[in-house]
Amino acid sequence: MPQTELFVPFAAFFVAVCLVLCIFDAARKAALCILLGTAVGMASVLHTANRLERIRVQYAGRPLVLTAEVENTADSYDPGIVDAVLHVEKVNDSAASFRVECSALPECKAGERVQGRFILSAPASGSRVSLYADGIALQAEMDEDGPELTVLGESGSFRARTHRLQQRLSASLRRRMDGKTGGVLAAMTTGDRSYLSSAMRSAYRGAGLAHVLVVSGMHVSILCGDILSTLLPYEWEQSYRRRRRRAVFRSLLAFLLMGVTGFTPSVCRAAVAVWVGALGVWLYGPPDTLTSLAVAGIVMTAGNSYAVCDIGFELSFAAVVGTVAGGVCIRRARDAWYRQFWKNAKNPVKRPWYFKLPERLWSLAESICISFCASVATFPVLVLRGLSVSIYAVASSVAVLWLIQPMMLLGLGTAFAGLVPALAPLYGVLSAASAALTGLLDRWAVWISAKPGAGIYFDTAYAAIVCLVLILLCWLAFHWRVRLRVAGPCILLAAAVSIGLGNALSRDVVHIDLVGSANAPAVVVTQNDTAVVLFRGGASAQNAVENQLARRGVQTVELVADLRTNPKTACTLEAERTLPAAEMAVNTAQKLRCTPALVEMLRTRNGCLVRLTVGNRQFAVVNGTVELAKQVTVQWLMASPAKPDAVQYKNVLALRSYDWMDNRKELAASISLRRHGGLKTE
Repeated sequence: MPQTELFVPFAAFFVAVCLVLCIFDAARKAALCILLGTAVGMASVLHTANRLERIRVQYAGRPLVLTAEVENTADSYDPGIVDAVLHVEKVNDSAASFRVECSALPECKAGERVQGRFILSAPASGSRVSLYADGIALQAEMDEDGPELTVLGESGSFRARTHRLQQRLSASLRRRMDGKTGGVLAAMTTGDRSYLSSAMRSAYRGAGLAHVLVVSGMHVSILCGDILSTLLPYEWEQSYRRRRRRAVFRSLLAFLLMGVTGFTPSVCRAAVAVWVGALGVWLYGPPDTLTSLAVAGIVMTAGNSYAVCDIGFELSFAAVVGTVAGGVCIRRARDAWYRQFWKNAKNPVKRPWYFKLPERLWSLAESICISFCASVATFPVLVLRGLSVSIYAVASSVAVLWLIQPMMLLGLGTAFAGLVPALAPLYGVLSAASAALTGLLDRWAVWISAKPGAGIYFDTAYAAIVCLVLILLCWLAFHWRVRLRVAGPCILLAAAVSIGLGNALSRDVVHIDLVGSANAPAVVVTQNDTAVVLFRGGASAQNAVENQLARRGVQTVELVADLRTNPKTACTLEAERTLPAAEMAVNTAQKLRCTPALVEMLRTRNGCLVRLTVGNRQFAVVNGTVELAKQVTVQWLMASPAKPDAVQYKNVLALRSYDWMDNRKELAASISLRRHGGLKTE
C-alpha cells in the first residue's frame, strides 16, 4: 500500500473489495489471506510510524552530542565538506540506534567513527518518504557553537569492514583498466559506482541495461551458484551432510556479498532467497521462488515498513515476478507444443532428426519471453516513478545477457588476483580479458543509446492510467479465455497507441526541477530531449543532475550555467555551451535563448542572479548575495538558503523550508507547464 496522504482511503477501498470477494466461495480463502496480510501490513506501518515519532520527539530540536559511524559520503558544495549518512551509536553517551542524513559535514570517510554536536530535525515533507525508505529517521546539522567534529578512527562493524573490502577489490580491479571500462566493471562486480562516469551511466540507461550496473539477484546467483559449483562440484555431494555444508557456505557467501555491496535491496532479496534455500536443505523441503520472494519481502520490511517505497526494492521484486511469469508462460507453451507434436506424429516411438532444432529455439524463446515479462513487470515502476524507459530493453537483454556471467567471473578473478603480488602474470591475463568483454558491452550500450526511442519519458498520472488499463485488458483476456494469438497483438497495439498518445500530449511541456542538496540545489529545465542546467557545485549535486537528465530522457544539454562566483572544483557536466559566473565581469549580464527557456544571467560582486522566461512566466534563481537598486519581479522563485532581497515573487519552489520563508505554505520542488497553458506542481 502507498504510504502517502491517500493511504487511508486506499486501504478502506482495498479492504472493502476483499470483503466483497469473501461472499463468493471460490475466492473466499484467497480474500481471507489477503485481508490477514493487510492487517499485518497495517500493523507494521503503525509500528514504524510510532518508532519514528518517538525518535523525533526524543531527539529533534535541541543540540546533542552524537557518536556515529559514517556509512557513505558524497562531495558537497564547498571543498572539505561532504554530504553523509550516519548511523548513530550514542546520543549524549546513551546507547541509540538510528540513521541521520547530514548535508554539510567536515570531510570524513565511510567506515570511520565520528563525534560532534548536532541539531536534529524532522525531514522535509517532500523528501520524507524517500529518506524513511532508506532507514533515515532525521536530518542533522553541525552545531556552529559546538566543538569541531572529531574522527575517532575506523569502525570495526561488519558494514565498515566489508566497505573497506569493497574499496580494496575495486582498486585492484581498476588498476590496469581505463576509466570507463574499470568503472563499469567495478560497479557490476563489487557494487562500487563512484568511478562510473555519467556518460556510461546514461548510455546503459538508454540501452535498457541499467540493471546490469547494479549488483542484483543475477549476480548473487552467479557468485553463489556458478563459482561455488566450480569450487565444490555437485559430484562431491555423496552425502546429505555435504549438501548441508554447501548450503551453509552459500549462505555465508551471500551474507558477505550483502555487506560488500552496502545492503542494497536487490542483493538483500536474493540473499534471503539463498538462505531460504539453505533452510530447505536442512529441513528436507526444497523452497519455491514465490515462497522465497515472500519471505524476503517480510524480512526486509519487518523493521521498516517504508522499505517498500524504495525504488530498488520495487524494481527487484517486480523483475522477479516478471521472470517467474515468463518462465511459466514459456514452459506451458512448450509443453502444449510437444503434446500437439506427438499427437500428430505418425510414429510416436521414433524421434525425428530435426527434433533438437526446436529445443534450441525454445531455449532462445525462453530468454526472450523472460526478458520481455521482466521488462513489462518493471515498466509500471519506472513510469510511475517518473523515470524514462527504453524500447530496446528486451533486445539488449537478449543480445548481451550471455556476456554477464563471464564478465562477472573474470572481474572477480581479476580483483582477487590483484591482491596477491605472486599472481601478477595471471592478473594481467584476467585484466586484459575482463577489459575486452567490458569494452564490447560498453560499445553496444553506446551504440543502442544513440538510437531514437532510447529514452522515453511519461507523465506520472497518465502512466498510472495506462498501466491500469493494460492490467484490466490482461485480466479480461484471461477471464474471457481469449486466445493468446488474439489477445497479445491487441494488448500490444493498445500499449503502442497509449505510448504514442502520451508522447503527443507531453510534447513541448517544460519541466523545471530542483535537485541535489537543499543547501545548494541545482535547477534542471527540460523540454522534450533538451535541457538547461543551473549548477551550484558539489559531486552529489552533479550526480543528482545527471540522474534527473536521465529520468527525463534528455539527449542534449544546451547550456550549463555555473552560478558559483568562486568555484573550488570544476563542473564536468557535458553541454553544448557553458556559462561560468566566475568568468563574467562584475555587474555584467548575458542573455541566451535556449529551447526550454530564455536565460538572463547577472553577475554581481558577491553573487549571481538568473531569470528564466518560459512563455509568459518568469522564474528567478539567486546564488550568494545580490543587491539591486530595484527588485526583479517574477512569478516563481527557486529558493535557496540565501535570502532573496533582490527578487519580488509570488510563489516558491524549494526542496525544504528555509529560515527566511513562511513555513505555513506547502512547498513544491518541481513544476510542469506548457508555454501558453496550464501548470502542475509536485
